[in-house]
Amino acid sequence: MKARNTSIVSMVIVGALASGAALADNGWYVGGSIGQAYIDERVDTIQLEADSTTFRIFGGYAFGDHIALEASYLDLGTFRDTVDVGGVPVNVSADADGFSIAGVGRLPLSERWSLRGKAGLFFWDGQSTVNGITENDPGDQNAFVGAGLGYDLSEKAGLFLDVEYYDLDGVEPLLATVGFSFRF
Repeated sequence: MKARNTSIVSMVIVGALASGAALADNGWYVGGSIGQAYIDERVDTIQLEADSTTFRIFGGYAFGDHIALEASYLDLGTFRDTVDVGGVPVNVSADADGFSIAGVGRLPLSERWSLRGKAGLFFWDGQSTVNGITENDPGDQNAFVGAGLGYDLSEKAGLFLDVEYYDLDGVEPLLATVGFSFRF
């Protein structure tokens, strides 16, 4: 499954590079976003339902108005919950962060509004704890997808609202973020 995900993402990125070469308005951009991540999953045999504050710092290159290649650092934050184990409250937590590379597509709706789509690979490390004791230090690379809505404040600056879905070896956080980007 991982090889298939890697192949699909590689094809998206190569396609973005090849088709973007003929488009106008090429350029570099940087930005950041902040929001909420939510999970309702079994982590190391314990059911964890929690949310956390997440943030991302990113940079990329736009191959015209519709296609971009983007690299980022993403911190999913720390998911904390107290679960009942045989009548005893147990504090559990899980966190993950890492780097990603993604192909980003943009479909203009008007002069300022656009729909956004994203697919890529997330290279991450995580940690889960039970009552403050580290239980597991997972890490891997997994595919992710996202969609959103963008608004251009000017030719150089824009705002966006994104929703992204990750599958981190069976733990599937869902993110909702708001962000800002600046084009050079």
